Amino acid sequence: MARADFYRLKESHGDDRYRLLQQLLSKSVSAGQRVHIHCRDGAEAAHLDDYIWAFKPESFLPHHQLGQDHKMQSPITLGHKDLWPEQAEICINFSAAPVDGFARIIEIVVQQPDILQQTRDHYRHYQQQGLEMHVHKL
Repeated sequence: MARADFYRLKESHGDDRYRLLQQLLSKSVSAGQRVHIHCRDGAEAAHLDDYIWAFKPESFLPHHQLGQDHKMQSPITLGHKDLWPEQAEICINFSAAPVDGFARIIEIVVQQPDILQQTRDHYRHYQQQGLEMHVHKL
């Protein structure tokens, strides 16, 4: 059964959302899982691409943006709009719309009104789709 995990941060300062993303990516890649990060737009995908490269240079996480190099293969893909990977077990969703078609969907909830409302809407959507729901309070 597919599942949706909501990681709820108590506070939101700067790049808290991205720091948690980095931890989730490290854990998933270490476990041999393929992860897709679905972004709001191309600017966010480019920002996350740079962020992942620079976060911990000593612990490289292979990744690439979809639509830029079709021959590249890596365990982490970044996309937006209609740019989806051919396969991935996990989708970390930063986009405004809920996603479907993954064994596990991760949403990172921060205490910003627009993101709170967006993730509440996503929660209802996933619940209605029959996904196994999990909330992690951090």
